[in-house]
Parts: sequence; C-alpha cells; structure tokens
Amino acid sequence: MRVALVTPDKNQPALRRLQALGVRPQLLPPEKIQSLERDTTDLVYLVPDALLASSNWSEHRVRLARASRFYIVFGENLDSRHIMAAARDGAHDVLDLNADADDRWLDALEKAAHAQQLWWQLYGGQGKVDEQKLVGRSAAMKTLRESVQRLGPTNATVLILGESGTGKERIAEALHAAAAKGPFVPINCAALPADLLESELFGAEKGAYTGADRSKPGLVEEAAGGMLFLDEIGELPLALQPKLLRFLETRMARRVGSTKEYRADLRLVSATNRDLRRDAESGRFRLDLFYRLSEIIFNAPPLRHRPEDIPDLARVFLTQAAERVGKNFESLEPELVYKFQLYDWPGNVRELKQVIERMAFHYDGPVMRAAWWELPPTREARAAAAVAAPSVHPGGMVSNAPGAAAAPAYSFPGYGAGGLPPSRRGKLALARRLLQENAEDLSWVSAQVGVHPTTLYRWRKAGKV
Repeated sequence: MRVALVTPDKNQPALRRLQALGVRPQLLPPEKIQSLERDTTDLVYLVPDALLASSNWSEHRVRLARASRFYIVFGENLDSRHIMAAARDGAHDVLDLNADADDRWLDALEKAAHAQQLWWQLYGGQGKVDEQKLVGRSAAMKTLRESVQRLGPTNATVLILGESGTGKERIAEALHAAAAKGPFVPINCAALPADLLESELFGAEKGAYTGADRSKPGLVEEAAGGMLFLDEIGELPLALQPKLLRFLETRMARRVGSTKEYRADLRLVSATNRDLRRDAESGRFRLDLFYRLSEIIFNAPPLRHRPEDIPDLARVFLTQAAERVGKNFESLEPELVYKFQLYDWPGNVRELKQVIERMAFHYDGPVMRAAWWELPPTREARAAAAVAAPSVHPGGMVSNAPGAAAAPAYSFPGYGAGGLPPSRRGKLALARRLLQENAEDLSWVSAQVGVHPTTLYRWRKAGKV
C-alpha cells in the first residue's frame, strides 16, 4: 500500500499520525497532483479538508479524476457539513485526526487501496494502447482500443472473432501489452498435425512417441505467468478439446507420456474465423469449451466496414514496405488511397499490406502512384457478373435464372456506387444483417453501420431492423 499525502508541510499532524501507524507516505504539494502515477495500482491520495475550500480545488479534483485516483479527505474536528461536502466531491472516505482511532485509519487506507487496485484491474488499463498495433480512426477501432485498455489487465479468457486477415493476432498482442507481464506465446492450431498438437501444447516425456529422444516442455509451461494465444482454435481436434477444457478449469496439465501433473497459471486468448456456436451444434466443437473460451468476445471488424482506416493503414504499410525492400517511398497518391477505399478487400488488412508490398517491389519511389494498381471488381460486381453469366447445371442445361450461379453477396457499407456514402436504406440493410449475426452487441453493430447506438435502438424498436 502506498499513500500520497497532499501537503508541503513536513510538520503536518497527519504525517506524524501515519508514521506512527507504520505508513511512510510520499509528500506531494497540491500543485503536483497529476496523472503521473498511473502505473501504481494501489496508490491512495490523502487530501486535507482545507484544500477543498481553496480556489484550485476544482482543478485538483479534475486531475485526480483523470488519473482515476481514489482519495481520502482528512481534517480536525470535522462536522457533518464537511463530511457531506467531501462525499459530494467524490471522496472515498473521510477521516478525523482527533476523533478516529488508529484502527479506523488503517482500515480506511487499506480499503481504499484495495478498491483502487480492483478498479484498476477491471477498468484502468496500464496506459494507452499502442495505436501502431491497432491502427485506425474509425469508431469500431476506437471502441476496440478502449476495450483492450479496459480488459487488458484482467485475467478474463478472451475469444477474438473475425474474418481471415483482420488482425486477430494483433489484438491478442495488444491485450498482452496492456497487461505488461509475462511472455506472449502464440500457436496456430491449424498448422500442426493433430497427433503432435497435444505434445506441443502440454509437453512430452522422453520416449512418449517415436522421435521423442528427450523431455520437452509444452507451450503451456512456456506461457506460465503470461499469455497463451491459440489462433484458429476452431481447428482444434475434437479429441483434444476435453483436455484443454480441463486445463482451463483447473490450470493443471500433464505431459504426454507422464503420470504427473503440473500447474501453469496463464491467460488464454484464442481466435477463429469460424462460427463456433454453429460448429458446436453440428458436433464439431464442444459447447462447454466454447463457453469457457468466450468469457469476453472481441470482434475484429473487416476492412470493408471501416474504409476511413485505410489511409492510416496504408501509411504504416508503406513505411514497412520501404524498409523491407530498401527503397525510398515517402507517400501515396491521394487517388491511390481513394481507389483503396472503393475496394472491398476480401483478404482484409493482410491483402492491403500485400498489395502495397508488391508495388514497392516492382516500382521506385518516392510516391506510390495510383496508375500502378488496377482496382479489382467489388463483391457486388463479382456477384452481378455471376448472376448475368449462364450457369451449367449438372444435367447439362444452361440457365440464366436469377441467382443460379451467384455467390452470396456480403455488402460493403463504406461506399456505394461511385464512392458515395451509403444510403439510409443501405444502412438499414447492413444493420439488419449484422444484428442477425451478433444481436447482443449493439455498440459494435452501430459502429459498423456508422450510426449512434440510440439510432440503432430506435430502428430495432420500430421493427426496421
């Protein structure tokens, strides 16, 4: 427990009182109250009652609030008027130098420190999320960064949902950076054969299988104290799912070929582009494991839902590409960025990065030109072409029936024809479809559609979506 005593007076009676209780406070002049102690989760401010009557108190109170700091007001011979004024201003507690016993002081300080630490773990974060990890100015990305900052320091198990290429691992890395502790250990569940995945996760003893010539720790052991990231969790073999479920419930695991268990305390974050609930209904994924993995669900928005982020992403990828290929690229033509925003990016952020890298390989700077990249057909254009083209049925008959060979369209909310903003009808259609996929997260859906959550709520209440 750390205490900051707001006073420049080394003879302050409160200082002597705290020292007698075994507390060594940090002396802090009132003008030094500011949000510089965001890394100390249990720091409690002790504020003299006289400061509340000063002309600068409103400014000090704002600084304490911005630093998310609990504070206790103290004074001598305080009456009910002083106590009520302190409570209205947001004081966590009020202590009297003359009336309150030592036990009362210690109890108040400990409770404030515990409440401060708990608040910090649940909501405070460990500083600002690195925007180079989660790039974008859209409402969806701002909401995502705020969620990462708020939930990063907790131990909640997180499931990240999103299409391929949306940056799910970047979100996991940002969560780990917000927690700022232990190693970050990633594994792609689809990249290893099913018979090797268990030993990779939980380890194996010497001789457990052919080729196991020595004991091998698992990634679970390596991630102890930090974060284990399971990418493509939907590809986890069904036979291995009960073992992962048991580990999540007990934090106990066993190496392949061993009879002894070991404990590994870590945070587990997983990601998938599959519908795990639907997989559970079809028997491909355990429903109890899905619930255990999804204490918190993050949605990684596809790039076509946030075209306003493309200029920022393009600049980041241009810098990275220039460093990789050793060429002098300083900027992109505005026309090129505009063309980027007209495309629907089925490969999402990964595809955008690849396009910029490919141009950097083939051309020289300092400006990346719009003429170097031909705008591919959008999903709507591809779907329309598929509808217009005749399709051959298995019996050999040619059909021009509507939808005969069309792939299901997934509309792009950012721009309509000619790059114009979507119409109200288009927003309603998009909101209707997204609510079918995620009816519980109105904030996320409204961010994707580009409307205020209250507007979406009114649409839903009126039966429009």
